[in-house]
Amino acid sequence: MSTFISTYSLDLNNLKLTDGDYTKVEDWEELICENEGRFIRESEFMSFEVDGLDLLIVYDLEVDGRVDYDPGDYYTPPYSDCEITYEDIDVTEVTLDDYNIELTKELKSLFSEVIKKNL
Repeated sequence: MSTFISTYSLDLNNLKLTDGDYTKVEDWEELICENEGRFIRESEFMSFEVDGLDLLIVYDLEVDGRVDYDPGDYYTPPYSDCEITYEDIDVTEVTLDDYNIELTKELKSLFSEVIKKNL
């Protein structure tokens, strides 16, 4: 298996998202507010087509944030603000055309960047 991966280079700039079960970035602030500043999603995935092959990336997502809320008063309307302070994408599994790729620290980082670009 590792011979297959080492002899084949993927064009990760030419990925086509084909399927997935993941939390989009535009939903993070709402989830931070609903979950008191933090949420974790386990086993999210994205599936891509790259160079005619199927690439599946499974990962855990952890996001922390800060929520400010002022209920206002008679003269001032309510105010709320949310800021993302921490995000972590921990790639747990990568499969290329039914071949599991052994994940090194460098590969985890590389595939984490692929996920970030597509969120």
